[in-house]
Amino acid sequence: METVLLKIPEVMARLAIGQTKVYELMSTGELRSVKVGRSRRVPSDDLERFVAELDDSRPNLHLPPARRSTARAS
Repeated sequence: METVLLKIPEVMARLAIGQTKVYELMSTGELRSVKVGRSRRVPSDDLERFVAELDDSRPNLHLPPARRSTARAS
């Protein structure tokens, strides 16, 4: 049986992002969440929708550019 409501650590693992970013996405409304008692949960359908809507027009979710090495080859 598929989990319908995901805990924050599960969302973090599926998106490969940190807790702060998950809470930021929830607070901006980009990722819907529901309150169950004192806990916050993300419906799995909403997580799938969020991932499906990701594209290059959202620069805040991109990885920073790779650093270039400052060492020069001799």
